[in-house]
Amino acid sequence: SEMAMLAMKSASGVSPSFGSPGGTVTSTKIKRLHENIRVGTWNVTTLSQAGKLHNAILEMTRMKIDVLGICEMRWPGSGSMNTHDHQVYFSGTDNNKHEKGVGIILTKKMAACVTNFIPISDRVMLLQLKGRPVDINIVQVYAPTADKKDEEIYELYHSIDEVLKKLKKEDVTLVMGDFNAKLGAGKTSDHVGPFGLGERNPRGDELEIFAETHQLVVLNTWFRQPPRKLYTWKSPKDKPGEIVRNQIDYIMINKRYRNSCTAIKTYPGADIQSNHVPLVGSFKIKMKRMSPKVQQTYDLRKLKDEIVRQSVKSAFIEKIKNKLSTSNNIDVTLSHFEKAVQDIKNEFLKPDKRKRKSWMTNEILELMEERRQVKDIPAVYKNVQNEIRRKIREAKEKEKQEQCLEVEYHQSRFDEFNVHRKVKEITGKFRKKNWGKLIDEDGNLIVTKDEQKEVWKNYLETLFYDTRITQEPVTANKEGPGILKEEIELAIKQTKEGKAAGPDKIPSEFFKLLDEEQLKWLTLIFNSIYESGRIPTPWLRSEFITLPKKPGAKSCGDYRTISLMSHLLKLFLKIIHRRIYRLCEEEIAPNQFGFRNAVGTREALFSVQVLFQKCRDVSCDVYACLIDYQKAFDRVKHEKMIEILKQTGIDNRDLKIISNLYWNQTAVLRLENEHTEEVAILRGVRQGCNLSPILFNLYSEHIFREALQDIDEGISVNGLKLNNLRYADDTIVFADTIEGLQTLMNRIHDTSQMYGLDINTLKTKFMIVSKKPISGVNLYINQNRIERVSKYTYLGTIVNESWDNSQEIKCRIGRARNVFNSMHAAFKSHDLTLETKMRLLRCYVFSVLLYGVESWTLTNETTSRLDAFELWLYRRILRIPWTQKVTNIEVLQIMKKSRELVNIVKCRKLQ
Repeated sequence: SEMAMLAMKSASGVSPSFGSPGGTVTSTKIKRLHENIRVGTWNVTTLSQAGKLHNAILEMTRMKIDVLGICEMRWPGSGSMNTHDHQVYFSGTDNNKHEKGVGIILTKKMAACVTNFIPISDRVMLLQLKGRPVDINIVQVYAPTADKKDEEIYELYHSIDEVLKKLKKEDVTLVMGDFNAKLGAGKTSDHVGPFGLGERNPRGDELEIFAETHQLVVLNTWFRQPPRKLYTWKSPKDKPGEIVRNQIDYIMINKRYRNSCTAIKTYPGADIQSNHVPLVGSFKIKMKRMSPKVQQTYDLRKLKDEIVRQSVKSAFIEKIKNKLSTSNNIDVTLSHFEKAVQDIKNEFLKPDKRKRKSWMTNEILELMEERRQVKDIPAVYKNVQNEIRRKIREAKEKEKQEQCLEVEYHQSRFDEFNVHRKVKEITGKFRKKNWGKLIDEDGNLIVTKDEQKEVWKNYLETLFYDTRITQEPVTANKEGPGILKEEIELAIKQTKEGKAAGPDKIPSEFFKLLDEEQLKWLTLIFNSIYESGRIPTPWLRSEFITLPKKPGAKSCGDYRTISLMSHLLKLFLKIIHRRIYRLCEEEIAPNQFGFRNAVGTREALFSVQVLFQKCRDVSCDVYACLIDYQKAFDRVKHEKMIEILKQTGIDNRDLKIISNLYWNQTAVLRLENEHTEEVAILRGVRQGCNLSPILFNLYSEHIFREALQDIDEGISVNGLKLNNLRYADDTIVFADTIEGLQTLMNRIHDTSQMYGLDINTLKTKFMIVSKKPISGVNLYINQNRIERVSKYTYLGTIVNESWDNSQEIKCRIGRARNVFNSMHAAFKSHDLTLETKMRLLRCYVFSVLLYGVESWTLTNETTSRLDAFELWLYRRILRIPWTQKVTNIEVLQIMKKSRELVNIVKCRKLQ
């Protein structure tokens, strides 16, 4: 029979390469990377302990495994990282707990073939690789144990079903991992072979149904092996007299490619302190190495070295000296400038290849090998394991000492950048590349890159779509001076360094290398644009990148889109901003605290605190609605915005620039170094643009001015009615009666809709600040009842109906304590001076604790609480246990300082 022939071929080691089922594909177009690869799966019980990842890679190398699937990885989050010439992909929990988790470790050569990674859940992940002539899909699975509810099993198989439905039928698909199911010995179908182990259980029936449904073959049941090479799990070592061995880990492949597997067996001699053993198969697979589409990075900090800076400046000026002209097309001239910058970056600013020094030593790796060889001698095994733990502690401590010395070195050179970088290394906050899965509007999983790009394109089109009118022409009459060279010099001086470049890849640092001649050229270019109103085409194209708003982001709405735009355009608009700022600022009321000079969140919180506290003191009830707008910055109507700008009386040339900028802009979204198609931006203020804050404030001001004109509702302050406080779009509306608040909200809602802004009635809340309890009061917006809350987080602080700061202070102390505990490795180190620790304490801990401190009301209780927390910090830094009878005075003497936290609070309140 066909399956018998398969078993015969497999046993003899003869198997045709796959490309088309059962036949050999020959082609000379693609260079082969591998003809035979080894793929394995292993439940390691955890990789979160120090040394476990090194142990897994050591065993991979010894067993010559190219791709190793990991179960029970126990790494929170999802992402990828490079380590020890291997690439690790992992998918874990969203709640930061070290539970469950799956992963795949690949050799450097195999990692070059990866085309896509989808973290499905903390039990399932998908990795796609480029093969010849078909691609390879690997689904890594960790199933719930037998004691878990059946619903968890059904949910697991459903999630795998969703993935497999999305994969191409002609591709090779491997589904492997710890299924916690026993298929048992004896052939039962064309999907489960005769060489299983033990007796089947109900979970085994479910696994066979799953294999039949998706036409998968369970490979490790089709190869005759001794029982020792079949079992994948044995009972824990604490039950030496009741050793049970089972086969619960499997590697499955789609049926049409079953003959690509030449051998498969377990390796009970492998050791990683797990009661599972690795299952490894050999496959005739031809891989195609992908050309890396990696975003090139550059070390712009090299420009801080004066010698390098002068060399770069000379080469840069020489390159652009004869290329820059004002007679040519501006787009062409700017492209010469862009190319010169790129050439200089490639020549001088490529980052030095520094391999991150590992704390792992050859001695520890040799001990791990020795431990593996004595697996069957428990007493010796335990002694070697204890020695490994001791050596790991010593190695980690030595690494921490070296890092602390580097912190002190950089601190002595006032190199804050490297100080913070090293502190993150000490505290273990190294960066991993974060990944997330994506679902469409119907909740379907999106797998391929093309589908992902299409979903994102549709999302952006919907987000920025509007029935915008045709652009009205603006006559650019000369009303003021042209752009002066001094304005450009000032704008360059105020430009911040270290910011991500836009689509043209020109960093702002290069503007500071321009000499007098280039500044004159830039002045002529800017004036040509300013007079004509025509903005260069590359400047009109923005590039979005995505950042998840929360762990476990799935839909496009769960991501924050960050816009990157040309720094040359930002420089130009910085000049426009200085020219229109005064006229626009005069239009904005003093109760707007967002994006304004000399005011911010501190002043907003202080104003709210003082106003509501005064109302309580005179027994005036306050009915407050905390408004949440739906994507307010992305809903601004361009035609309304231009109308408002006309009323401010700004120069027509400035108006024409802004109008052309908004009517002709497009954007793409960068997705793993690929881009979506261009999308027209028909509404919303430009993200990352110098003008956006002042334009949005102006827009918001006109909404509230129009909505609240001729309304005498609110709270009387010095004979005037005050009814709202705003920080950009974060708005509190208040009145002294519920009827007054309802009137205000009706007008604000209707006017906001006319201007394109929608109030999110689910997230908008209202509260009543009163000395006496008030019930039976309701607030409605657009016939939707608004939820009444006793507390609310406004601008990052907790406000409540009793207007008591004690709850906020407790919360701040708790957050500061969490930050301190997360950095305990630095604060408890003997290798950092007390002076450096105090700098870190003020930078990382006090900054979290003292946010919004200006609005606090200090009482004896809160003062004592702050004093106690400050001394708690010092005792932890000095590593003084609670059992030692050390007084607070003695602690301060050892620290060589006095209490400072309460004094800082008082000083900030006085400011």
